[in-house]
Amino acid sequence: MRITLASLVVLLGFAVAPIAAQGPSVFEHLGLTSDQRDKIKVIQDQIRQQNAPLREQLQQLLGGKRFRDLSPEERESFKPQLEPIRKQMMDNRKKGREQISAILTPDQRKQLEQEMREHRKERGEGLPS
Repeated sequence: MRITLASLVVLLGFAVAPIAAQGPSVFEHLGLTSDQRDKIKVIQDQIRQQNAPLREQLQQLLGGKRFRDLSPEERESFKPQLEPIRKQMMDNRKKGREQISAILTPDQRKQLEQEMREHRKERGEGLPS
């Protein structure tokens, strides 16, 4: 049986995709219990489900383009339509973070906050704390 390069790439793509989806988590270094990991996964899945139709709306509004690929004029023209969707997505993520925070111990919360501050600093976001 002859396997073409294209079919090999497709097969490898299906094998690698689930592994890539299990990439490192922000919570990896917190020493979570299995119960905490399970609860956090449920919350993360819930957020993805809530935001999936919103992401679809964004894609439809932008005609398949990425926001960053739009010209400044196009960005401005889409802003009134995109802002309520973006706000809802941010609200969903914020609620999820609050739910996850409630699952963590005080030490885990403190460590997570520190890691997030460092991450923002590396990306040049926010003010130093």
